[in-house]
Amino acid sequence: MPSEPLPPADPPTSVPVPPELLAWAQQTFDVREFLEGVRDIKATGGQPLEAFIAEVEAVVRGS
Repeated sequence: MPSEPLPPADPPTSVPVPPELLAWAQQTFDVREFLEGVRDIKATGGQPLEAFIAEVEAVVRGS
């Protein structure tokens, strides 16, 4: 039995970023590190979720 296509989603609403969060992000974000990661993903195709899900779960658990 074919399913009906989903209706288009509403575009996300814009939420103002608090100045202290923006300042923190600007201090911790390293453009070179980010671009290096993007180049690595493009070159290798990235990693499947299974490759790092345990690490993500550990962070969520606080261990």
